[in-house]
Amino acid sequence: MPSQLFNFHRLSNVGVGAFSRVFALGSQFVVLILLGRLLPKVDFGNFMIVFALTRLLSQGMGTGLATLLVYHISRKASETTELRLHRSVVALSLTINGFVCAGLILGAPTIAHWFQKPALATWIVSLAPFALFSTLLTTSVGVFDGRGRITQSILASEFFPNLIRLIALPPLLFFSFRNQAVAAVMTVSVLIPWLFIARQLVRQLDSGFSPLTRWDLQYSGKLTLHSFAAMQMQGIDMLVVGWLFSSVVAADYAIASRVAALIPFFQQIIVKGFMAKAGRAIHDGDNAALQQEVDSCRAQSTLLVTVTAVATLLAYPILMLGMGNFSNTLPLMAALAASPVVRSYFPGADALLRIAGYADFSLGIMLGSGAFIIIFPLLLHQWLGIYSLALGMFASAILLNPAIAAYLRRHMHVELVSSSAWVPIGGILAGCGICMAYRGSTLLWLTGVAILGASLLPTYLRVRTTKRFSL
Repeated sequence: MPSQLFNFHRLSNVGVGAFSRVFALGSQFVVLILLGRLLPKVDFGNFMIVFALTRLLSQGMGTGLATLLVYHISRKASETTELRLHRSVVALSLTINGFVCAGLILGAPTIAHWFQKPALATWIVSLAPFALFSTLLTTSVGVFDGRGRITQSILASEFFPNLIRLIALPPLLFFSFRNQAVAAVMTVSVLIPWLFIARQLVRQLDSGFSPLTRWDLQYSGKLTLHSFAAMQMQGIDMLVVGWLFSSVVAADYAIASRVAALIPFFQQIIVKGFMAKAGRAIHDGDNAALQQEVDSCRAQSTLLVTVTAVATLLAYPILMLGMGNFSNTLPLMAALAASPVVRSYFPGADALLRIAGYADFSLGIMLGSGAFIIIFPLLLHQWLGIYSLALGMFASAILLNPAIAAYLRRHMHVELVSSSAWVPIGGILAGCGICMAYRGSTLLWLTGVAILGASLLPTYLRVRTTKRFSL
C-alpha cells in the first residue's frame, strides 16, 4: 500500500504507551489539584519552584546518562554487557547526584536567599532526596529505551510515579498533613519504581563494571547540557518565575503551565516514530521518502495538537472550578497555549537535526530557545508581568523554528514547513489573543477557541486536495 499523508495506522505506536502518557499527564493535573488543596497558595508556589529546580537537575543529568545507555545498548549489546554498563552508569549517577543532593541540603539557605524567599529552604532540604532518586530513575529507564521497550519506559518513569502520588496524597488531605508528608510522598513515588528496575544490578555481581571512556563522558556531558536547555516548561520557566515574581504568582503560573504542557504530548509520541523512519530515509539517501515522512508528521501533529489545544481550552474553565482561587489563570493559560500549537507546524525539527548529525546546531538552537525564556521576562516583566514569559516562549517558537527550517532546506533539501503555514499560524495567534482578553465573558472565550480550531482548515483542505487523507 502506498504511503499516505495521514493514516491512523501510522499512530499504532500510540497504543498502551499513549494511554500511559495520557494517564501520567492527566494524573499530574489531579496531583496539582490535590496539592493546591493540601497547601496554602504561598506554600504551593514555593513547592512548585523547588520542584522545578529538582526536576531540572534530575531530568537534565538523568537524560544525559540515560542516552549513553541507549547509545550502547541499542547496538545489540549482550545481556552481560548491558548489566555491566548499567551498573557503571548508575554508579556515576549516584556519585554525581549524591554530591548535588548534599549541596542542595547544605546550600538551601543560600539558594532561598537568591530567590528572596526564605521559606524555600525547608522545601529544598525536604525534596533533595527526591532529586537524587528521580535522577537515578531517569538514568535507569535508559535500559528500556535502549531495547526499544517504550511502554515499559513510560510505565516506569511516568505511570507508576503518578499512580503512587494519586494513591498516597488523598489520605494526606484527609488527615490534614502538610509539607513534610508531601515531600515524603514525592520521594517514595520515584524510589519504588527505581528499586524495581535496580534489582538487576545485584545479579551476576562477579561480572563487575563496564569502563566508561572519555568519549562516553563527553557524549553524556553534551547531552546533559542539551537536556538542561530543553527543560523549558516546568523547569527553567518556573525558576525564572520564582526569581522575578511572588510565590502566589508562581502558584498561578504552575497551574497554567502544567495544563499547557498537556497540549503537545501526542506530537511527542508521533515524533518518536518519525525519528526512526526519517533515520532510515537519511541512511538510504532517499530525499523523497524523507520529505514524505516530514509531510506526514506535520499533518498528524497539526491536527492532534490543535484538537488537544481546543479541548484543553474548553475544559480548563471547568477544571478551575475545582481549584478555588486559581480562576484568574484563564488568560495566562491561553497565552501559554499558543507556542506548542505553533511548534506543531514544525514537527520533529530538533529531532531531525540530531539524527542527521547536526548536534552542535541543535544544541545552539536549544540554548537560544532557553535564552528567550530568560531574557524576555528579565527585560519586560515590569510592564507585561507574568505574560512576558509566555511572550518569550512564543518568540522562541516563531523565530527559531523557521531558522531550523531554513537550515534543513539548505543542508538536507527538506521543506520542514511551507509558506502557506503562516495563514493558520495567524489564526492561532488571533484565537489565543481573543482568549487572553477574557474577563468573565464565556462568549469571548468560546469565540477565541473557535478561531483556534478554525486554523486547522488550511491543513484539512490541503490534505483533502491531495486525496491522501485516510482513516
